[in-house]
Amino acid sequence: MDTHPSQFAVPPDTDVDSLRQHIADLEKQLEARTNEVVAAREDALRYRRYFDYAQIGMTVTSLETGWVEFNQQLCEQLGYSPEELKTTNWVSLTHPDDVSLDKELFEKLVRGEIHRYSLDKRFVRKDGSIMYGNILIQGVYRPDGSFDHIFGFLHDITDRWEGERERLALKQEIIDAQKQALRELSTPLIPVAENIIVMPLVGTIDSVRAQAVLEALLEGVTRYQARMTILDITGVQVMDGEVTSALVKAAQAVKLLGAQAILTGIQPRIAKTLVELDADLSTVMTLSTVREGISYALRRVKR
Repeated sequence: MDTHPSQFAVPPDTDVDSLRQHIADLEKQLEARTNEVVAAREDALRYRRYFDYAQIGMTVTSLETGWVEFNQQLCEQLGYSPEELKTTNWVSLTHPDDVSLDKELFEKLVRGEIHRYSLDKRFVRKDGSIMYGNILIQGVYRPDGSFDHIFGFLHDITDRWEGERERLALKQEIIDAQKQALRELSTPLIPVAENIIVMPLVGTIDSVRAQAVLEALLEGVTRYQARMTILDITGVQVMDGEVTSALVKAAQAVKLLGAQAILTGIQPRIAKTLVELDADLSTVMTLSTVREGISYALRRVKR
């Protein structure tokens, strides 16, 4: 006969009410633990759904093992199958010119000096095309504060980036068109008769504008097959030696193309400056008004 008591045996002196209370307490503890497990499973399921079905690329990455896990969206963004993506890493996926962009930030993240950072950079898809992406890197640390792994989030901003490039290109086109319009206004060229062109200048002439005058005159002589070019400076009040020299060179260049340059509308102040500068205008015909210049040019062309 077995004299050893069973582990389920109830000592004869046990208080039944106390035992029932103890059982009830155990049942409550078990229910609480069960609820905790269910809640943990639900949290894990929500995380998994969020991770798997997120509209941005997501990954968990370790320094020791590389990819820990990543979602399907990241694969689709970069054009790799899950098996192929496992053979890559963040550096190999990054455009070579952008590899160094976040090197310093990542090192600070690992050291714990910062816990997250975000920036825009380019990635190279499997087919070689470029994807513009915004990355958010979140560091995860052990209880002792040492670095453990990162959460990485990749958002495809290619459409936005391309749209910005198109906007900047359009803006540059507008700026270039405005510059061209201003250039044409500052160096207007008027064909007044066959083989005769007039350029009336108004305002201040600096070295940049003088160069534009030269280019416009030479282009006009060629375009209109001009034999006479009239440069009217009635509206010019100030002219220095550099600009005077530039205008003389313009006249000489016009002559090389087979045309004659006529300078009209010299104001007293400009005439005084030309004398003081001892400007050589021997190659330039000078007349008082643009009307006289046109009359002279018409007579010369008819010969």
